[in-house]
Amino acid sequence: MKTLLRFSISPLILLLLAFSFQFESKAFQKEISIEELLNHTVGGVWVSSNEKNDTSNPNDFKSFRMKFENWGGRKSVKGDIYGITNGGDTTSIMQVWNFLDEYKKNITLIQRTSWGEQSMGEINVFEKEHFDITFKATTAQGQEYYIRDIHYIIGNDEMKAETYQKMKEEDEWMKVSESVWNRKSPPNE
Repeated sequence: MKTLLRFSISPLILLLLAFSFQFESKAFQKEISIEELLNHTVGGVWVSSNEKNDTSNPNDFKSFRMKFENWGGRKSVKGDIYGITNGGDTTSIMQVWNFLDEYKKNITLIQRTSWGEQSMGEINVFEKEHFDITFKATTAQGQEYYIRDIHYIIGNDEMKAETYQKMKEEDEWMKVSESVWNRKSPPNE
């Protein structure tokens, strides 16, 4: 009886181990590397409509565009973000530089807006497959505040962004906006 019990438990343990390994393998395969995260937005033009658009104001933005490209290989990315006004004008809003920090296993972020605001921070993997962007911004007048953008990767050509803000490092994050970004032209363009 002991021999029969030992042989019936062993296959059960092997089955559980195999199931556990298969589950861990699938989870591991889904996890995005920091380099893949850095390069996710490269190629094509990303578009997001402005849900808070004041259509009566010709200078308000009806949509936003961003375009990123590799800079010095796959370890750094530079990009531009533009606003499209109700009047049809395209306005440069921000320049972005992202650099892979292999030692820290994250991405260094540097931004500069057209109105003189500067930001520095980092991008980390969030929930194994999304962007967690946190940075400290300094206005042209010297006021500092903090931003956290979580970009949920929905697919190769779609992301949902949630933006949080706080005025002091010790404050709680407050959600200030939400947007959906879609890649409108192929990534290898």
